[in-house]
Amino acid sequence: MKTSSSELELLQQKVAALEARDAALEARDKKLEARDEKLAVLEARMAQLCPQLEPTANGNDFASVTDRRGMMKKIAGLAVGVAAAGLLKPSRALANNGDPLTFGSIAAANSQTSAAQFIYNGAAQTGALFLFEDGTAFTPAGSEYAAVIAAWAASGPGGATVGVYAYSDAGSSIGVVGSTTGLNSIGMKGSALQSGGVGGVFAGGRAALALGLGEGVVADPNAGVTGMQVGDVYRGNSDGGLWYNAGGSVPYCRLADSTTAGALTAFASSSRFVNTITGSGNTYASEHLIGGETAGYQIGGVTVSGNKVPANARAIIGRIADPNPAGPGGNILVGAANPPVGGVIAIVAGAPQNSSFISALDATGNLYVKNTSPSGSTDIIIDIQGYYL
Repeated sequence: MKTSSSELELLQQKVAALEARDAALEARDKKLEARDEKLAVLEARMAQLCPQLEPTANGNDFASVTDRRGMMKKIAGLAVGVAAAGLLKPSRALANNGDPLTFGSIAAANSQTSAAQFIYNGAAQTGALFLFEDGTAFTPAGSEYAAVIAAWAASGPGGATVGVYAYSDAGSSIGVVGSTTGLNSIGMKGSALQSGGVGGVFAGGRAALALGLGEGVVADPNAGVTGMQVGDVYRGNSDGGLWYNAGGSVPYCRLADSTTAGALTAFASSSRFVNTITGSGNTYASEHLIGGETAGYQIGGVTVSGNKVPANARAIIGRIADPNPAGPGGNILVGAANPPVGGVIAIVAGAPQNSSFISALDATGNLYVKNTSPSGSTDIIIDIQGYYL
């Protein structure tokens, strides 16, 4: 029987297809073998984590390959949660200390039927889950709280370690939130047990630390705050006031609010910002202050002899003098209002006076001085010694 060339080509194509299919089946068998090896490792690992995944009555791992695969689907669901917690990583271990975690039915949302524990000073502290870095028993020194989730990182040759790390890169996101509703309870606490340690480090482009308004916040914590302790920092509700508890009969001291001047920057030596004496060479030379009038002097944003008062300075400290007063008497008033109301010098004709002063500046950086004498005039000299921001 002769075979045509077309039939021969068709037969060769079928043989090639069979060979390709055989190669594919062989590759699949190898993948299945590799998968079975991985499943065996996972089964052994899960058996350590969950002792109640017992072998079946016939002594095999599971009754059949089909049963095993069905069970592995359930195990995989649990493994996802365990892996998310970091328990399947080589450097992680589950807390034991005589009371291991006991998971209930895997199909029932992986419910946990007993709490994890760690021992502190001989007493068991309970919580839902504990993770730690080096696989050792979880007995952190200085821990005094029951915890829902606790993390312990042992120091080692690799440098600094972190117990809990939270990161979020979404807009307006928050890495960690701590809140509480219990009386005198603590939403979040950071402590450093070693000398030179830092309890907490905060950084931010907008602010390193933002203080929010608490429940029932008042303007003055000395009137209405209960359970206060030395070291408390408090934000008032009316003017952004910041208070610190230093103890004593009236424990809270106000640090700042919208009316305070802030910290003092003192000049190494004073500078003469105002001098109305004719020929002094000052910006205000020959501008004598006539009785009954008010003069404004620009202080904020001005530099004299290398000393600059910033444009946003809230207040200044300095010395004012009337070197050649004339008239029947009166007062020199200084302040941020126009006209000012604060008196610093009593005018005595022919008797120059001087006095130190601290005064706020107005929103544009001006200081106002008034001569209340009904007649006559005097010169004004103002030396600035520093400013408040």
